[in-house]
Amino acid sequence: MLTISNKKQVNLLISILAEGKKYETVADLEEKMGLSRRSVFYWLKQVNTTLKALNLDDVQRLSQGGYFLTQSTLDELKHHSQSDKQPILNVAERRQMIIWYLIQQDSHLSLVNLAERLNVSKNTIIKDFREIEDSLPADTEVINTKHGKAMVGSEITQRQWVYQQLTQQNAFIIQLIQKFPSIQEISEQLTQLQAESGNYYSGDAVQALVWYIAWLLKRTRDPERLLTNIQNYPVDIFSQWCDQLLAKYGQSTPAEIGSLRELVLAGQLQQVNNTDRFVKELLRTTDKVARRFSSVSGIDMVSNAFLEALATHLYSTYFRIKYSVHYQHANLTDVKLKYSYLMNLTKYALKPFEELLHAPVSSDELALIAVYFGGEVQRISPDWLASEKQPDVLLVCTSGIGTSLLLYQQLSARYPDINFSQPFSLEEFQKIDLEKRATRLVLTTAKLHTSANVPILRVQAIPSSADFQQLSQEFRRLDLLDNSRETKLAHAVLDIITDYARVDDFDGLTTSLRDYFQDTPVKSSLPNSRPSLTDLITPAHIQIATAPLDWQDAIHESLVPLQIDNAVQPKYAKRIIDITLEKGPYMIIKDGVMLAHAKPEDDVNHLGMSLLLLKQPVTLAAHGEERKLQVIFSLAPIDRDAHMHALSQLLALLQNESLYQELLAASDATAIHRVLEQAKDLSS
Repeated sequence: MLTISNKKQVNLLISILAEGKKYETVADLEEKMGLSRRSVFYWLKQVNTTLKALNLDDVQRLSQGGYFLTQSTLDELKHHSQSDKQPILNVAERRQMIIWYLIQQDSHLSLVNLAERLNVSKNTIIKDFREIEDSLPADTEVINTKHGKAMVGSEITQRQWVYQQLTQQNAFIIQLIQKFPSIQEISEQLTQLQAESGNYYSGDAVQALVWYIAWLLKRTRDPERLLTNIQNYPVDIFSQWCDQLLAKYGQSTPAEIGSLRELVLAGQLQQVNNTDRFVKELLRTTDKVARRFSSVSGIDMVSNAFLEALATHLYSTYFRIKYSVHYQHANLTDVKLKYSYLMNLTKYALKPFEELLHAPVSSDELALIAVYFGGEVQRISPDWLASEKQPDVLLVCTSGIGTSLLLYQQLSARYPDINFSQPFSLEEFQKIDLEKRATRLVLTTAKLHTSANVPILRVQAIPSSADFQQLSQEFRRLDLLDNSRETKLAHAVLDIITDYARVDDFDGLTTSLRDYFQDTPVKSSLPNSRPSLTDLITPAHIQIATAPLDWQDAIHESLVPLQIDNAVQPKYAKRIIDITLEKGPYMIIKDGVMLAHAKPEDDVNHLGMSLLLLKQPVTLAAHGEERKLQVIFSLAPIDRDAHMHALSQLLALLQNESLYQELLAASDATAIHRVLEQAKDLSS
């Protein structure tokens, strides 16, 4: 920690600015110092007063609210470092470290001892203990002993807590574990396991496993911490590897072998062994999942590349759920919000996977799988590498296929004027000659080094709002974002606003201000680009057939409103019939319900949907199968994405049996439209 004052908060703040990321927002400083916004501004003034006394530059501020130190100030501050640097912990990080010390069963863990270790007061530690109860591993508690504080309870959940901290890249805990002597040997052993099994982990998963196993091996040398309960496990390459590793570096018991094997199988993969018997079964299940998503989304998702990518993710998902290895990420809420319109469709599609698993998929895991479908829906051409337009920003990801896709999609959506590469693995990146590319910046989810003269910026696979602020600042510095007069004016106004108010969405406010200065109406962020079910199926698009029809006539009839609106050409109905005769009744998404659709290029003029209710159900017979048909929802898609919100609402309606029966009983278009209106609330 830097020492430029006898005031602790001044030293803490200057250390954060000097040793943290390049730009720190007020929100960052609030969190890291554990102070209010008002207090942060007070201590910023105190820091500037101290810097002036040292004849150093003031703390600088960018227009987006980021605070930083000039290089000359940073150079001078090197002379003010303490010889025994201590990590700078915010409130949450400090409490995580308290739990870490408790799990290690450190002796003499008194309040005074903890206060000294964490460089805070004893009263602060007392307050921390009052607050950390909900953060403790499940089935554990903190007790008082004659030597101080101690944790008692479940050994399994304590281990799970450590593993989660490592997968979430807790830098302070990682720093401690990296000092363990067996790190290199474990890394070599894990490399050998990957080669022998044919399953290869993502870069982040490899790191987390190596760190955890190094900690675990030391843990198993303590007889009181050793798992001894009998556990049955298959004798396979994974259990044999665990046995050999534990016997060589720690202690091996059946319970320890089984426990470590579960974690090894649950690690996130980037490549699976397609010759493995379980993988073959999983690929068949994945094919069913993709076909169910296709049937309910109106999009053909079945391709070898997509199936292999999805199966690779589902392999790890299967074992995470089976062995209760919970996936956690601080920003998964953002994922659920971004892909909310896909969550219902994905849950419907996953039924074959849940049957294989014999367990439901959690909402967190569901959100990650929705990323895959979202990526396939929105993906660009797979031959992007061969295109003439080279990317401005190169993405290098080690966190697995799903979150890599999510990072790419979030960046592309947020910065549409910047050309991002699709994610490279570390191995692929090492083969790239950056000198021959027009790359302006490399974004990476892991530590990365290159001899090329290209800046490198590390980001989370699921960036926070603060991360996006830092990205925007870097993009502007590299002239990748707009530097027009209107944008500069917007930033000038933001300078004034941030002196008096907290701004959580700098980019949104900047866009609004820029639009104002251009004297044009501010464009809505939701210009009906994903219309609702009732936006598409108006009363004029609803029909009720009372006379008997065969299934082909029913499809023709269902599309009449869309033909009248010129949404489709007359040949579109024939194309749907031909597809059904060729592939069977896969468009039946619920007993009696068909989502009739073809591709945008099959004579679709613009987006539309219609509904035909058959009061006399018919039998759809095609490709050797027969299915009941009572309601036809006809879809005219214009792309892979615009209709997804409406279909999410449709699926919510069909999953609500009472509402579906109300639709079947309706006697006119107005009554049916009222039912569709209620579906909007179900999927929100």
